Amino acid sequence: MKSQQNTSDRALGSNLKMPNSVDFSTKDLYVGIDVHKERWQVAVYYEGLILSNISIEANFQKLINHLSKRYGNAQFHCVYESCAWGFHLCRTLREAGMDCVIVNPADIPGTDKERKSKTDKVDARKLATHLASGLLHPIYVPTEKLQKQRGLIRLRKKIWGDLVRVKNRLRGELRFQGYIIPEKFDSPSWSNNFLLWIEQLAIRDEYMKETLLMMLDEIKALRQLLLKAEKKLRDLMRSDDYRHNSDLLRTIPGIGPLTSMLFLLEVGDVRRFRSFDALNRYVGLCPDSHSSGEKLKNTGISSRSHSQIRSALVEASWQLIRRDVAMLNHYKDLQKRMKGQEAIIRIARKLLRRIRAVLLSDRIYVSGIDEMITAKELNAPNLPMPKPIGRPRKIFKVN
Repeated sequence: MKSQQNTSDRALGSNLKMPNSVDFSTKDLYVGIDVHKERWQVAVYYEGLILSNISIEANFQKLINHLSKRYGNAQFHCVYESCAWGFHLCRTLREAGMDCVIVNPADIPGTDKERKSKTDKVDARKLATHLASGLLHPIYVPTEKLQKQRGLIRLRKKIWGDLVRVKNRLRGELRFQGYIIPEKFDSPSWSNNFLLWIEQLAIRDEYMKETLLMMLDEIKALRQLLLKAEKKLRDLMRSDDYRHNSDLLRTIPGIGPLTSMLFLLEVGDVRRFRSFDALNRYVGLCPDSHSSGEKLKNTGISSRSHSQIRSALVEASWQLIRRDVAMLNHYKDLQKRMKGQEAIIRIARKLLRRIRAVLLSDRIYVSGIDEMITAKELNAPNLPMPKPIGRPRKIFKVN
């Protein structure tokens, strides 16, 4: 009976103490790390055995020292879930000579038993064993430079969201207090004249004055921050790292400065995707389905997406069909068999394919084409040389 129990424990990868004399040099050890703010749970797996599953202080150097001291010159393969602590742990382990990958928590296989008895030890052990079995698919780890530059466009989106919330809060307060906004000012875009009208209204109302003026100050401050963030993004777009690709993308109708920078900063190098289908799955313009037996149900556009890029491409597609006759004709053909909202998703997918083609071929966009044709076959022109900035220098002749 005990032998059967020991066999089952070994199959499950239970904690077994190994003698200190075991030499793990050149052995492949798989390390699952459950990352938290104060402590990390670290499980080490080797050939069907969990060698250790302990909790250590959340410190990069202590983790490296623990693994090196206990297992010597083993070949470490580490994994942890993507979380709020980003990619720094992965980069630190790689610099120390340890292989490390990051996985999406939603893509980690699990059993009902593991979900109902979830602990840090179970999570760390599951990561280590699945990594050894080859069941985990790592996500892309951007360079540190790209990650920090990407933070600028994400900050711009947060500032914009804060500005919209503050505007709605002020509009709701005016409505609640019985003030009617003039029809000429009742629009999503707030002009300076509208802000002046609110300021004059606040001055006339003794009891609402301070409330409305503080709300106005918050709106003005956020508008200034938004303008500053957009200026920094435009400066980044003109830098040597992004100028060429940004100019290429902006030859596509509907793609402006913000959309081009959003795509370049969030996607990074488009060559990291093996095919268009892989890029399409990342953006989320592909359909989902749910089939069982003889039943097949299409659930519409995928719920897994990069929502910001997908939204920007859909908005750009509305401009594309207004400025490219071929895309407009294709949109009208799609409307004959589906709704307009479904048709524009297919236009956005075609737009994504052309964005990828423009970046890979290093050729500008050519309007009026609605066929599967390469840039080389089309003989698409290259991007013209950038014009010099400023006035040309005068040359004086010396007699």
